[in-house]
Amino acid sequence: MAETMYSSTGRPIGWNGSGWFRLWFKVDEHLAGSMLALRIVQSGASELYLDGKKIGGTGRIGETRAATRSGRTPFSVVPFMITDHRPHLLTVRYVNPRPPFPEAEGFQLWVGTYGQLSAGALNALKMNSFLLASIGAQLALVLLHLALFAFYPRQRLNLYYSLFVFTSAAVLYLRYLTVGTADLHVQRITADLFEAGIIFDIFFAGVFLYGMSYDRLPRRRIIIIALLGALTLLDYFLQNRNPMQALFSLLEISYFLVVIANGLFALIRAMRSRKPRIWLIGAGMLINTFFYLLVGSDLLGLMKGDNQLIAQWMSIGLLAIPVSFSIYLALDFADVNRNLSTRLREVQELSALNLAQEAEKNRILESQTERLEKTVIERTLEVRSQAQKLQEMDALKSRFMINLTHEFRTPLSLIIGPASLLAEKAGTAADRQHGELIMQNAQQLLLLTNQLLDLSKLEEGKMEIAMAEADILAIATVVLLPFNNIAMQKQVTLKLQSPLSQLHGIVDEGKLTMILRNLVSNAIKFSLAHGEIIVTTDVEKDAERTDLIFMVADRGTGIPANKLPYVFDRFYQADVSDTRSNEGSGIGLALTRELVELLGGTIYIDSTEHVGTTVHVKLPAKNLNAVTGDVNFSLQAGAEPAQQNETANLPDESPVLLIIEDHDQLREFIATLLGTRLRTLTARNGEEGLRLAGKYIPDLIITDLMMPVMDGYAVCSKIKNQELTSHIPVIMLTAKNAAGSRTKGWEAGADAYLSKPFEPAELLALVDGLIRNRIQLQERYRREEAWKPAAGSLPSQEMTFVEKVRKAITAQLDNELFGVDMLCDVIGLSRAQLHRKLKSTTGYAPGDLIRMVRLQHALNLLKAGETTVAEVAYKVGFSNPASFSTSFSNYFGYAPSEVKNS
Repeated sequence: MAETMYSSTGRPIGWNGSGWFRLWFKVDEHLAGSMLALRIVQSGASELYLDGKKIGGTGRIGETRAATRSGRTPFSVVPFMITDHRPHLLTVRYVNPRPPFPEAEGFQLWVGTYGQLSAGALNALKMNSFLLASIGAQLALVLLHLALFAFYPRQRLNLYYSLFVFTSAAVLYLRYLTVGTADLHVQRITADLFEAGIIFDIFFAGVFLYGMSYDRLPRRRIIIIALLGALTLLDYFLQNRNPMQALFSLLEISYFLVVIANGLFALIRAMRSRKPRIWLIGAGMLINTFFYLLVGSDLLGLMKGDNQLIAQWMSIGLLAIPVSFSIYLALDFADVNRNLSTRLREVQELSALNLAQEAEKNRILESQTERLEKTVIERTLEVRSQAQKLQEMDALKSRFMINLTHEFRTPLSLIIGPASLLAEKAGTAADRQHGELIMQNAQQLLLLTNQLLDLSKLEEGKMEIAMAEADILAIATVVLLPFNNIAMQKQVTLKLQSPLSQLHGIVDEGKLTMILRNLVSNAIKFSLAHGEIIVTTDVEKDAERTDLIFMVADRGTGIPANKLPYVFDRFYQADVSDTRSNEGSGIGLALTRELVELLGGTIYIDSTEHVGTTVHVKLPAKNLNAVTGDVNFSLQAGAEPAQQNETANLPDESPVLLIIEDHDQLREFIATLLGTRLRTLTARNGEEGLRLAGKYIPDLIITDLMMPVMDGYAVCSKIKNQELTSHIPVIMLTAKNAAGSRTKGWEAGADAYLSKPFEPAELLALVDGLIRNRIQLQERYRREEAWKPAAGSLPSQEMTFVEKVRKAITAQLDNELFGVDMLCDVIGLSRAQLHRKLKSTTGYAPGDLIRMVRLQHALNLLKAGETTVAEVAYKVGFSNPASFSTSFSNYFGYAPSEVKNS
């Protein structure tokens, strides 16, 4: 590390407040390519240049002295890097026309490794911040003793102590500001206040010592030390406020010694006469004096002029008196406590005389206890009454839910009817598709409504059992058929197995259908792709009864063992995460158990997490007629549908939209809604969506929040944190509309948040707005100079990518063979990815950027006037000067030879 400085003692000849200072240096071999830094401490304004390039500065250097603004950065370092071993020129332009501290009109400069200088600056900052801990401790003592004074004003010693400690804390805080402020004018003010604060602190120390020593303050002595303090301050200001003047330091030390010596003398007299423990205060004051002379004033030079070290040790030394005074109060409190103990023993002796009164009190308490028991009985009756009212309210809520659910049926019927007609008789295929979508989802809503009604009926005991002869295997087959489409979408195979070829008996067909349908629906929800669901039907007989046995087994996510006991609770869901692959209300299994128990059966679940789940149902049946013979009915999963719109190339230039949504119908609806305006890509989960985003770099992404494999928060975060896709706007689509969910979405980087159910017009407006904003950003970038866009025009991560491209092009300026393919190799992207990334970010194609950078650099060389047009052409990668002149003229509108004249 190297160090240099200029101060008032080494003033250059002819110095008039401004000038240039130059230093040649070169780095050691082991430091080449390492991060270096420099640190400057000054009282003026400076600009720092390395080999003629400005790398930093402090304050502002104007054209006139009035326009110059001084500044300081005591804890900052300026990083730079040198990769060779040649000599380099470090230049400091320094201006200090009006130094606030005449003894420090210059500057001090260190050059070294970044680690060394940053560590040194950090240590200086820590040492300065250490003062705050001492200030906090002292202020806490001030508040404590001010509170004691407020409660007992006659003891004024707490007030004198609080004034002394408060001025000590104020002195430390002014020291903290003086060292750490960036404003030199503020530093001048705080330095003056710091020196004044020291005088006040010494004065209040004397007042505190007199208060400890005398019953009343000696006014004459107070006036004398006040006048001496005023004269000391006046001397400081008369000597140009220079805290380094030897005379002022001598006067300040003399004032300190006079006040402390007089106070200690008074303490010694008080200790001899009536206050034996007052020596503790004297000891604290002696310690404080020791620190002031050897540390604060540095008479022996032990601190070597290190202001930071002086401040650190003084912050410790100033705690001596607070600690000693606290010990004194603690011992005084101990004396008071002993006196109180004596009084307590006397009170205990007197308490024996009050036994008769205690007996009377006991009698009164007994009567009060009787009244309390009566009150408890009355309150118990009130609680029972309230419980009954709560039951009535619960019944009222249940009736309200039943009535409300009944009300749902009418509008659902009015939705299903017209939707059915629209699906059958609509004029276009799109209208028919919309009608089918409305009808399917309305029927699903009607099913949920019916389940709520069934639960209410079961709760009130109004569900009736309708037993009749039925073909049980046929019932199971009919249950499986409606699930064929959804099973094909999830690539799940449905199977019905039974060791019986025929099975008839008396059962409640409707309730058996509901039980099997709920179990199969749940199994499909939690099954994994390419799995299978097996429904097994059998008969179990013993001496007393005959039962139907049903088992529904899936190979799916399974249920954790700690959640199995709760799966039959109403509205309970074992998986409430944002990455679950299914939606549900939590009433299907609750209704199933209620129906099984109504029929006199039993139900239980076996499940292993990440393996699968099997539900066992046993129902009593009458008049069973079974014929032995294997039944294997299967609905095979079809081939996995191809990814919609994923092609090797995207034919036209309209914006590309990526839709990430696990719900097939909603995904298709959004694609249909926006397909007329945008080219669409679709993905079933977050992982697949990330793959497509990296491959095609779309202009906009719409993602669901709750999805399997990876939720919308993770998708959005990865999109925004990957260099290739960070610029893509993201719309988050979800049913979670709570404030916490929205906040989490914004934190993940979402550009818009749309709640389900959404209005198509709102989605269209959002999409148009985001794409329009992105196009405007590109146009703005195209209007700016290629690599110097207006501040804030691009996010930082996108600017990082653009800068990476710029450096890659600049490094190959003289290579006439450098083109788009070589640029793709350097950046690590395919030609299509780089084209879409740059077009989306800046509006320029890669080839246009390369040509633009070459020509811009050529313009800079021509303006410098150091080379000919032909030489410039070769330097920027043109093999033919004539071709260069043509390209230059077409781009700038004038020939290269006209540059010097322009």
